[in-house]
Amino acid sequence: MTADLPLLADVGLDVPGRDAYTYLVPEEMAEIQVGECVLVPFGRRAERGFVVAVGRREPPSGFTIKPISERRPGVRLPAHLLRLIQWGAAYYRCSLGEFLAGAVPAPVREGAQMVVARQVSVAAGFTGTVSTRQQAIIAALAGPARSWQDALKVAATTGPTLHRLIEVGALSLVETSAIHEIEVAVREERYPLTAEQEVAVAAIDAARTAGEAARFLLYGVTGSGKTLVYLECAERALAAGQQVLLLLPEIALTPQLAARIRTRIQRVAVWHSGFTQGERAEQWRRVAAGAVDLVVGTRSALFAPLPNPGLIIVDEEHEASYKQESVPRYHGRDLAVVYAQQLGVPIVLGSATPSLETVQNGRDGRYTVLKLLQRPRGGRLPVPTLVDMRLECKDQKRPVQVSQVLINRLAACKAAGDQSIVLLNRRGWSPVVSCGACGETLMCPACDISLTWHRGANQVRCHYCDHTKILPTHCPACGAAALGTHGIGTEQLAAFLQQEIPELRILRVDADTVNERQGHASLFSAFGKGEADCLVGTQMVAKGLDFPRVTVVGVVGADRALSVPEFRAAERTFQLCAQVAGRAGRGERPGTVVVQAWDVEALPLTAALDLKPRRFYDEELAQRRQYGYPPFTGLVRFVWSGPDLAKVQLVANADGQRIRDHLDGAVLLGPNPAGLAYLKGQHRWHALIKAASRGHAQAFLDRLGTLSGRQGVRVMLDVDPNSTA
Repeated sequence: MTADLPLLADVGLDVPGRDAYTYLVPEEMAEIQVGECVLVPFGRRAERGFVVAVGRREPPSGFTIKPISERRPGVRLPAHLLRLIQWGAAYYRCSLGEFLAGAVPAPVREGAQMVVARQVSVAAGFTGTVSTRQQAIIAALAGPARSWQDALKVAATTGPTLHRLIEVGALSLVETSAIHEIEVAVREERYPLTAEQEVAVAAIDAARTAGEAARFLLYGVTGSGKTLVYLECAERALAAGQQVLLLLPEIALTPQLAARIRTRIQRVAVWHSGFTQGERAEQWRRVAAGAVDLVVGTRSALFAPLPNPGLIIVDEEHEASYKQESVPRYHGRDLAVVYAQQLGVPIVLGSATPSLETVQNGRDGRYTVLKLLQRPRGGRLPVPTLVDMRLECKDQKRPVQVSQVLINRLAACKAAGDQSIVLLNRRGWSPVVSCGACGETLMCPACDISLTWHRGANQVRCHYCDHTKILPTHCPACGAAALGTHGIGTEQLAAFLQQEIPELRILRVDADTVNERQGHASLFSAFGKGEADCLVGTQMVAKGLDFPRVTVVGVVGADRALSVPEFRAAERTFQLCAQVAGRAGRGERPGTVVVQAWDVEALPLTAALDLKPRRFYDEELAQRRQYGYPPFTGLVRFVWSGPDLAKVQLVANADGQRIRDHLDGAVLLGPNPAGLAYLKGQHRWHALIKAASRGHAQAFLDRLGTLSGRQGVRVMLDVDPNSTA
C-alpha cells in the first residue's frame, strides 16, 4: 500500500547535470510541501535546495537515500513561480537547481537578517541620580538622536556604560531595521490622461479584468507618459486585490521610478542586488507574506514571490541588460512574457525604441500595439543638431573630441538656469595608451583588450577582468619615455567641459562613480535637487530618467558602436541615440539635442534624430531576414574556453563535428576563434547555430543532447544570445 512506502522528496540543488536529487523526508517533517527550502547532505558537504516534488513511493534502487537535514522556515516558492522556473531551466538548458539558485537570492536561502540600527537619545523628564561622569555623558548626547557608534564616540564612553544609563532611564534606545533607500525628489503626476493614454489604459485593464494573457507593446515617444499608463493600470489591479510586477533594465533607474510610484502607491518594494544581504532577504519575506502591492526592480525581480500577480510591466523592454550573462542565462523580458501566459494575466512591454523582435511581434499580430505619439500638456520633442566631426576637425585645424556647437549650447543652458546631460558611452580618461616610439599598446595580460587609463587614480585598468596597475613611466616594450593616450572617456570629457565652462557644476555618472552602495541614487537625487547643472555619463544617463529642467542633451561619439562586428550594433546605436535625445525638453521649456558623429549619414543616427523609426525598422528587419538573424531565426551559441589554446581548438572542432551530425536544416557558423579570443586568462572559440525559429532551435538541442567539457576545456551554451562576440 502507498501508506507503507517512504515519504520521498525531489530536491533541486545548485549543481549542473540532474534536475533534482531524491531524499528521505523524516517523520517530523511529514508536512513538508513543494517549494520549501531545505538543507540536505550532498557528498561531503551540505547544500541548500528547493523541494520540487514530494510523495510516498518506492525509493530508487542501488544506493542509500539520505534524509533531509533541516527546513528553512518561512521560505517557500509559490507554485506559479516554481512552474516558471521549471520552464526556464528547460528552455535555457541548465539544471533546475541552478536556475533555482539564480532565481532565489543566496541571503534568502541562508536566512540572512537585517542589521538592526540603534539610535540613542537623552530621555525626556529623567530625574534620577547619576554620577558626575554619567552626567557628562548625558550632556554630551543632548540634542538629536545619534547612532550607537556615534554616541560612543561623542560621549567618549563604552557600551556597558550606555546600557546602564538606558536601564536607569537616563537614555532612550530605539532599534530599527528599516530597508535603507535614498529618497529622490519627484514631481506630482496626477493630471488627466490624454486620449491616447485613456485608450491604452482601457485596453490593458479590460484584458486584466477578463483574465486574458494579452500581450501589449506600449510604443510611446520619449516623454509621452508611459509611466502614467503603468501607474493607472497598476492602481486598478491593486483595487481588484492583485499585485503588480514592474521590471526595469538597470539599478540606476529604480530610485526615481520608485519615488514616482510611491506618490500613488504606498506598499512598494524595490528589488535589485544593490541592497545588503539582510535587506534582500527581508524584502523577499515581505513580498512572500503579501505585505507588498507592487514590486519594481531589475530582471531578478521577475522571481519576486508575489502571491497573486495580476499585471506584469516591462519598461524599456529593448534593453540588452534584461539578458543574464551567467547561469541561468535567461532573458528577463522573454521570460516575463512566458510568466504572464502561465498566469493568465496581461503583460505590457513599454519602449520608445522597441526591439526588432518586439516590433515584428506587433506586425505579425502576436502583440497588440498601443501608441503614445504626443507628449502630454503639449510638450515638444527636442530639436536635433547633427555635427559632422570630420568638418569640425577641418574647421578647427586640429583633432577635436567635443564640438564648439555643444560647448556653446551647454554654456547657454547654464546661463538660462537650466540643466543638461552629455552622453559618452566609454568610461575612464583614455581607452588606449601606446608608445610614440615603437607603437606598442598597453594590453591586458589576461584579455585581448587595451588597458584604459583612469587619470584620477593614475592607473590603467581592464574593463573586462579588472586587471589594474599604476601607469608605467616608460614603455614596457622598448623602454622609451614616450607613452601617450588616445581617445576620450567620461573622466576626460567631464574635465574638458569643466575647463571650457568653469562655472558649470558637473556630476559624472559611470561605473567608477556609482560603485558605492546606491551611489547612482545619490547622484541622481543631487541632480534632481539642482545641486549640479550637467550630468556627464555612460548609458546610465541615456534612458528612463525624468528631469524636467533638462533642456540640452549632447551625445559624443554617437556612431562609435557601429564599428563593432555585432548583428545588433545598428539597433543599439539607434536606440541609444533616440533614448538620450528624449531626456531633453520634458518640462515646460523646449529641448535641443546635439549629436556628434563621424558618419553623419548612418541610418541609425538619421532615423533616430529625424523621428522616423519606421524607416530604420523596415531596413534593419529586411537585412535581418536576408542574413538569417532574429527575429526571423532562433540562435544558439556555444563557447569553448580554457587555458590551453590547442586543447580548446581540439575540443571545439570535435564538438563541431557532433553538432553538424544533428543540424537537420539548421546552419552552423564555426567553430572559430571568438571575437574576444582571449578573456580573463581563457582562450575562447565559439560557434553559432541558426535555426528556422526558436522552436526549431530547441528541437536541435534535444537532438544534440549535452556537450560536456573535457581536457580542461569548458563548454558554455547560450540560448537566444544577445551578443555573438
